[in-house]
Amino acid sequence: MKAVVWHGKGDVRVDHVPDPTILDPKDIIIQVTASGICGSDLHLYDGLMPTMEAGDIIGHEPMGIVVEVGSEVRKFRKGDRVVVPFVIACGCCFFCQKQLYSACDTTNPGADLAKAAMGHAPAGLFGYSGMLGRYPGGQAEYLRVPHADVGPIKIDSSLSDEQVVFLSDIFPTGYMAAENAGIEPGDTVAIWGCGPVGQFAIQCAWMFGAGRVIAIDRVPERLEMARVHGRAEILNFGEDEIHDR
Repeated sequence: MKAVVWHGKGDVRVDHVPDPTILDPKDIIIQVTASGICGSDLHLYDGLMPTMEAGDIIGHEPMGIVVEVGSEVRKFRKGDRVVVPFVIACGCCFFCQKQLYSACDTTNPGADLAKAAMGHAPAGLFGYSGMLGRYPGGQAEYLRVPHADVGPIKIDSSLSDEQVVFLSDIFPTGYMAAENAGIEPGDTVAIWGCGPVGQFAIQCAWMFGAGRVIAIDRVPERLEMARVHGRAEILNFGEDEIHDR
């Protein structure tokens, strides 16, 4: 299959690599039909992750069609469309039982590397270096998805890939930001940064009942999107004195 492969700082290529196979009865294999590109991928490209190795397949925002199913998978069949979250969680450990899936303590075989580099060990993550498990990523034609009954979401055929691919990472990241802010009905909410996650945070602020949303950035195109699609007031921090406004 073809995949986007990291070869070093500033060196990412499309290579031919072996197709993934079922390694555990809880796995599924999907044929990737869409995959988001994350700002975090730039950290890999810029050489900021010390445990990357040449040959690592990147990408952690995939969706696709199930083409193989492990013998212990119960939720999915061949032909199902799924969105795959970027975090790999077992569903059984202390943290997963509390729905703290990004802290799963069983899916990251690189936990010691993560503790040495970051001081803590999160769950395994697709396509994001040895210290997050060295799981091949989703910017590829096929992807092995471990613990398939835990994370992936089955998608109705009436919805397009473009409508749902953001459920993998960008939308829930923006949602969690809005949720953690404790927005109450009628609140004024300022969102600093109107990239893809910021755009979803704007939408989620309205969902939580904000009475006023102010979007702050310096990129005109992002501010215009926040105004038109996010119905937000906009401030350009390169031109406006934010604290005075």
